[in-house]
Amino acid sequence: MPTSRETIRFCGRSTNGNLIHMSVRRLIIVLSMLLVLLNMGIYQTGYRTDRTLIVNHEPAATVSIIRGPTVHMVTNHSSRIMWKTDALTNATVEYGYSDSNLNMSLSNATLDNIHKVNLVGLEVNTTYYYRVMSNGTSSATYHFKTAPADGEPFKLIVLGDNRPSSDTAPAQPQVFSDIMDQVIAENPDIVIMTGDYVYSISTSDSENWNAWSKFTNVSDRLGHYVPIYAVIGNHDLTDWQGTPKPQYFLDAFEMFNEPKLYSSFDFAGVHFTLLDSEQQGYEGQIRGEQWSWLVNDLTAAGNRTKFVFAHRPLYPLKHIDSAMDVNKTNRDELQQLFEDQNVTLFAAGHDHLFNRLTVNGVVHVITGGAGAPPYNNPWGGAYYHYFRVDVCTETINMTSVKPDGTGVETYQLPYTGPIEISIRVVANNSQKKAGTIPEIYFSKVPTVVHYSWDSGANSSTLTGIPDIEGEHTLDIYAQDSTGTWSHARFVFTAIVTSTTTTTSTTITTTPTAQTSTGQVLIIPLMLALASIGVVGVVIVVIVWLTKRS
Repeated sequence: MPTSRETIRFCGRSTNGNLIHMSVRRLIIVLSMLLVLLNMGIYQTGYRTDRTLIVNHEPAATVSIIRGPTVHMVTNHSSRIMWKTDALTNATVEYGYSDSNLNMSLSNATLDNIHKVNLVGLEVNTTYYYRVMSNGTSSATYHFKTAPADGEPFKLIVLGDNRPSSDTAPAQPQVFSDIMDQVIAENPDIVIMTGDYVYSISTSDSENWNAWSKFTNVSDRLGHYVPIYAVIGNHDLTDWQGTPKPQYFLDAFEMFNEPKLYSSFDFAGVHFTLLDSEQQGYEGQIRGEQWSWLVNDLTAAGNRTKFVFAHRPLYPLKHIDSAMDVNKTNRDELQQLFEDQNVTLFAAGHDHLFNRLTVNGVVHVITGGAGAPPYNNPWGGAYYHYFRVDVCTETINMTSVKPDGTGVETYQLPYTGPIEISIRVVANNSQKKAGTIPEIYFSKVPTVVHYSWDSGANSSTLTGIPDIEGEHTLDIYAQDSTGTWSHARFVFTAIVTSTTTTTSTTITTTPTAQTSTGQVLIIPLMLALASIGVVGVVIVVIVWLTKRS
């Protein structure tokens, strides 16, 4: 619908002024009629920008289910079933313990095209079969399982960065579809997605709905059976003008704290916290109201196992200085908060790869391999995958899994081995300027740590790469509370920059018109041509109006 009007004025004298004025009035009348017809046409198509259907408040004679049904907000004793129809209808969910005996039902007579029906009083850790009905149109039959009792085993799947490349957008990658089929076969209890679901947000509403529909057409195949929760990615929020448009993300997922983009909930006794790393003005940071909320959220969760998720990782391998490390003070505050509140797992995407790094007891996982082009890097992990977490009574088993179901990298908690010594930012065997200090992390806080450059004397303080051109070795020794020592060696090639001072002379000249090259005259010439063109268009319009009159 037009939001502004442009007024065209004819300036100057004319020997046929009355005819021109009459023509202008006729033109205004015609344009007004076109605007009215256009407005009528927009409403008759039935859609506003928020995709709410505008029709008469009467149930449609025929109806189609255009999305879903999908299951959300699953707890020990409840769930939400959501679906959409192409017209205002009533809503009914039929459900039961087998697909042949859907002997229970819950209805909502309120006419709508987005239907959300909450099932309550369900049995713990029980499979329910269900289908939905709107004005007599029914869906296929699907099933979901309520959450296990607190402390009982369950399976979590984490995946992210399924977005297409610029060459194939808005179509979703085939590997994402393959991964979804494999995840369905896993029969998980809950799924978390770590951001970047579409390639970009456009200024066009229709283009955005088209891109997100291509995503939900794939994700809903899993959502029929399993609740999917998500964090928003940097590709999902703002258009190229910098305008945030979270409505598409909020339409694709059902979240506990809408319309905020961060939330938390409990599932089988585990506390899940979902963060917004894309907050406008604080991209890659958790600041302000969200920081206060996070501190209170983790504190209130007490001694429960805690899983935290965001799009950007704290310790990236590819997006260095543009992830949660964009502000290292805030990054370190987050790490300290996670340590203080005994966070078990922090999972993110953003880097299109798999990586696991344990820092002072907090497991950091980057799982960004669900479809976007993988990132080659010195640390490896550049393969398509999803991340499986088997939460058992006594252990937590973690595995990165390829689209064909093959497990690649595994890790188990509680970890009982010696301290792991890892390096970030400065890669092993890399060339760096002398004085660069590598970032070294320990899986547990060591009781004693020694650093030694080039087999020299041990030091408790890590210094930079020696200021001597060529290869240097860094040996690190760390002792844990049991007295067990760990050792790691990294190799770097120092680049020593020259300090030679050079003198340069700057000659300043006053620019003069260069008519031979046209460098100065080109802009006035273009303006003159543009003015002639505008005058020509005005003359043509006046002549046409005169003849029409």
